[in-house]
Order: sequence, then structure tokens, then C-alpha cells
Amino acid sequence: MTDARHGRGVSGGRSLKTAAEALAALRFLGAAEEGTTAEALAAELGKSTATARYLLNTLCQEGFAVRDGRSGTFRLQDTPPWGDAWGDPEAPHDLTPHQLPERLSDAVTDLYRRTRQRTYLARWEADEDATVIVDARGHQGLARVPDLTERIPLASAHALAVTKALIASSGPRATALRERSELASFTGTTITSPPAIELELARVRRRGYAVDREEYAEGFCCIGAPIFAPDGRVAASIAISTPARRFATHAEELTGAVRDVAETATRGWRESDSDLPPPLPADPVPPGY
Repeated sequence: MTDARHGRGVSGGRSLKTAAEALAALRFLGAAEEGTTAEALAAELGKSTATARYLLNTLCQEGFAVRDGRSGTFRLQDTPPWGDAWGDPEAPHDLTPHQLPERLSDAVTDLYRRTRQRTYLARWEADEDATVIVDARGHQGLARVPDLTERIPLASAHALAVTKALIASSGPRATALRERSELASFTGTTITSPPAIELELARVRRRGYAVDREEYAEGFCCIGAPIFAPDGRVAASIAISTPARRFATHAEELTGAVRDVAETATRGWRESDSDLPPPLPADPVPPGY
């Protein structure tokens, strides 16, 4: 146990104060079956309401907690943010090239209108072993992610939310990414170690969306979510890029918009599916993946 106010464990060893505060917040949330507010957590921790709100927002972003949009209260997630994959549990976990319906372009437009951030639609190209951005929106003067091209190779997939949202569903590609001898470190926050990549992809699968916090380019953060084809497989990802300063203040709102548009696009595709061609054959999934 750790006293969040003093940053020391009962053994007397040094501890990380911020981590202790987050753990104290988790314990408090666990005891609040009906949920709690930032004000109540602030009083419990002896912190300002702003600090408590930052803690709660971080727990929500990482999948440990959820916020009730109507009451404004926070509570723990029903299950911890690791383990089960999202999507159809009976569908093979791999990337399969699909013919995307034109209605997904409407989803790109909708997400741009809701966020006013640069918006992308991407899919997997098996022949190129890469993610390809097939549609994008953005007004004049809106900052672009430096050096981001339409074709994103597997070697860069660890650093972008738009690719993480795809790679997390693929056993073979996730394995290939983890087993690369060396991954580029684009910034000081790029995830490059195999254990950290495995944890990150598991986190993406659990919470249903991906985030990169200045991992590809300094000053830019991205949020991406998968779009599922009617067969239950991940067919595309939809994402936004936003300046880091806006992400710091509007992450919850932006993440909610990305997830909502992705879910709406998935549902609309399923409901309208009639004569779509079948997907191309998937790569075999390793046993036990």
C-alpha cells in the first residue's frame, strides 16, 4: 500500500507520487459503486479539482474508467483494460483486404465536421504489406503531420494510431511487427520494445481504439478506431490527427467522436450489406493466438 499524499510505500522505499495518486483514485472508484465526481476525488486525495479531473480523464483514456455523459460521474470499467479482443470473437484475427463501400467516405466527412481536425480513412493492402490512406479531409491551414504519406509501411505501424487500429486485429502482422530486429524511434515517445508493443496492441484491442501521443511526430497526437465489415473482420480504420495541445485539453471529446463515427459506420455497413463481394482469403492465424 502507498500513501498518495506522501509518495512512500509502507516499506519506506521511494515510490512515484503520480502513480500512487492514480492507484488511490482507482481504489476510490472501486469503492464508489454508483460512481463519483472529480470534486469528491479531490477531497479524498487532498488535491485540487483540476488535478482530480486530470487523473480521472487519464483513467478513462487508458480504459480503466468510464464517464457517464448524462450525470458527469466516473466509475470503473466492468473489466480491466487488458485481455479480451474487441470485435466478433468468432472472426479470425487477421487483416483481410475488403472492398470498402462508398458510405465510408460519408463517415470521414462526418468525423471531420464533428472534430474539425484532419481526418483519415485507411485500409490494409496485402500486396504492399502496408496501410494505405484512401480518403482524407481537412481545411486549408490545418496543420499536417510531417512526413505522413498515403502509404504507411509495416515498419512505421507502431507509431501511428491509424495503423495500430488495424495491426491490433492481425496475429501475423502483430507478430511480424514485434519480431522486427529494430523499429524506428521517430520521437522520444515512440514505442519500440517488443514487450511494450505487445502491451500497446493488447490495450488497443481491449478499449477499441488506438492513440499515439507524439509517437510519430512531435506536436501531433492521433486517435484511430477500427471499422468492421459485415463478416466481423476489421476492414478499415478511421482516425484524426490533432495538435498535442488540443489533445491535452479535448482528448475525451475527440476520442468519443472517433469511436462513435467508427461504430456508426460499422453498423451502417452491416445494415446495408446485400450484394457486396466476399473478402479475399485471410492469412492463417498461428495456433493459440
